[in-house]
Amino acid sequence: MRFSCINAKGKRQPATRRLAAFFLAAAAGSAQAATADPPASDEWQFAIAPYLWLPNVSGDFRFSGSSSTGGGNLGIGTGPDSYLQNLQFLLMLQAEARKGNWSMFGDAIYLDFSHQDTTLKSVAAGNGVSIVVPRDVATDVGSNMTGGMLQLAAGYTALRAAWGNVEPFGGLRYLNLSANVHWTLSATFTQQGATLARQGSISQTENLVDAIIGVRGRFNLGSNGRWYVPYYFDIGTGSSRYTLQASAGAAYAASWGDIQLSYRYLNYELNGGDLIQRLTFKGPMLGVVFRF
Repeated sequence: MRFSCINAKGKRQPATRRLAAFFLAAAAGSAQAATADPPASDEWQFAIAPYLWLPNVSGDFRFSGSSSTGGGNLGIGTGPDSYLQNLQFLLMLQAEARKGNWSMFGDAIYLDFSHQDTTLKSVAAGNGVSIVVPRDVATDVGSNMTGGMLQLAAGYTALRAAWGNVEPFGGLRYLNLSANVHWTLSATFTQQGATLARQGSISQTENLVDAIIGVRGRFNLGSNGRWYVPYYFDIGTGSSRYTLQASAGAAYAASWGDIQLSYRYLNYELNGGDLIQRLTFKGPMLGVVFRF
């Protein structure tokens, strides 16, 4: 049996050529989101898109109290800090299945990074009041984070025209984040009933599941559709007070696949009792979409 795929001009190309292009792109570190605009078909069409996202990471965290904090919650801040300096491992992959105007798509990210720029912000006293920790008291502070995100959604192409398309969608986004903070102070901090040991560390894990709705698609640049602007936006709530994601950029449909360069923003805002108070990723993303 001979396998083939359809290129951007509607011609079939051998699977060997497609696989060669895939491995060449993977070796170069390319990747990204599957938002190109193949014609509607009653047959199943699939896409896979490994990608590289290089964001700055920043956030505010609240760790549950321990003996090191005298039982009071500990507040810290991280970033903004490029995790390229501290990245230990990453995996980023998007995929899509489409039939006619209907689509199902997913996005998976796993990150492991350490030695983030970290600031001790406050420690809670017995009455729950947060006391600010002076910066000159903390001589050494650091944090490590590992996390994974999985997003699954289904969409319908509500509008398709020569200028591009519009596809509303809905789904779920899951975030798992494990964080650890360690510190060394010039002396034990004791003020207004709040206590923080001279040395200590705390670890905590958060799991968030949010329902999301949004819209994605493309704007074609020119009549042949080779160049286009992919766009994406979603907003959601659930475990989070709200979460928001948006991206846009420029893309080129080559004979073997689509090359996309965009800017991506992902934000989480939570309630006061959670580990994550605020978490933001934002930065450029490069990818290649392969269709079969």
